[in-house]
Amino acid sequence: MKKLFIASLTAICITAMVGCEKGVFKVDDSTIDPNLVAEEVVLGNPSKAQIIQLCKGLESTMRSGYNDFLASTGTVGREIISSRSTDNRYYTELLGTDVALLGGANDPAGIFNAYYAAFSATRRRAELLVRTANNATTISAGEKKAVEGFARTIQAYVTLNLLNMQGKNGIRETFSDLNTAGDLLKPGKFGTYASGLVVVKKYVEDGLAALNAGTTFPFSFSAGFAGYNTVATFKQFNRAVAARIAMYQADWNALPGILSTSFMDLNGSLTAGPTYIWSTAANDFTNTLFVTPNNNGQPYVVFNDVIAAVEAGDTRFTGTTAKARARTAPRQSGAFVSTHEVRLFASNVSPSYIIKNEELILMLAEAKAEQNNATTLAEAVVAINKIRTTYGLLPYSGAVTKDALIDEVLRQRRLSLFFEGHRWFDMRRRGRLAQITPQGTIGAQTFVVFEAMARPDAEVQWDKRNP
Repeated sequence: MKKLFIASLTAICITAMVGCEKGVFKVDDSTIDPNLVAEEVVLGNPSKAQIIQLCKGLESTMRSGYNDFLASTGTVGREIISSRSTDNRYYTELLGTDVALLGGANDPAGIFNAYYAAFSATRRRAELLVRTANNATTISAGEKKAVEGFARTIQAYVTLNLLNMQGKNGIRETFSDLNTAGDLLKPGKFGTYASGLVVVKKYVEDGLAALNAGTTFPFSFSAGFAGYNTVATFKQFNRAVAARIAMYQADWNALPGILSTSFMDLNGSLTAGPTYIWSTAANDFTNTLFVTPNNNGQPYVVFNDVIAAVEAGDTRFTGTTAKARARTAPRQSGAFVSTHEVRLFASNVSPSYIIKNEELILMLAEAKAEQNNATTLAEAVVAINKIRTTYGLLPYSGAVTKDALIDEVLRQRRLSLFFEGHRWFDMRRRGRLAQITPQGTIGAQTFVVFEAMARPDAEVQWDKRNP
């Protein structure tokens, strides 16, 4: 998939909009491509070709920041260490050894904010695409609605990722009038985590409403959305995103109904679902989470606590399809020695999951356990056993109680969704950050699982200058 950008489509966040030089903010035009259409053109009356370009560009750029997101969440959540020989910040900052120095999380002016600018830029591109499509006279009313539904769904997905990284810090919740000169540098204020979820839910529900009124997409998707590239099937993806949002809102009564309209299938392939496609083509992205086996430059090694949690015979972590395999020699990263490394990807063009059936089934199990009656608890066990038996484990034999089943769901999510951006957030939403291991004083250092990534310093400074 070729990477497509639009001139002047900078992020809503100030991190992506401005640079800071000697205390002075300036517009950052480093990503503007003079060969592509200008914002004022596409917001006026774009051609159909331009609409197609913008849609393909949005699908492409939703990948931006994703691998940084996984590397950060995987480390904070004690799944992996990016064990780099040349930069120990991937160890010290993300494992929380510098929280006293940095004020409680990562360096707000440091290197771990790439996800913030990338997700915010994609969020804003989606907003501009909606406005662009609505202004177009070159596509039909049904196509306009289809484009709007596509854009709102992508917007919901990336904004949820952004919000989860920021946690208690919240996100900027409103856009200024993007059609008025001068308002591009007037972002909205920050809200709370809960109010951010309301914003994200509105995006996804507005997307559904638009898709319901849509007819056909005027563009073609990449191969990663095969099976989800018509208005009818893309709605299933929209509902999968809506289900994830409902889980974070703890809306357990609504969640099963939302899942029933997604692509969840208790009898289907656990890996079904749209994926990110990577390539070595010019101007495209490769899968940077792939590292050659037994690499000693910057391998992604696995915390031994993860390996210790694997039941005997679990094919998620044993055999030729194992997500992690033993290194020829253990890798030391500061206080930790890892016997295993990540082997999720066979090459730097291997696809990665956007959201998959396996996650949806585990959401169903969690919701049914939360509903906590004899029927729903039994249904939770059925969903859990779909996961367990698929991976060579015996059916669940523990207590059939709400608390016991939620514990089991979290165990299965830890292994089924390993290094896919879930463990840290799962433990946080359940109030269990203290249960993540290893943390505390180990050797000469104290390791802290912090609650949220720091708000980028550029955002903080902007609000100080523009109260």
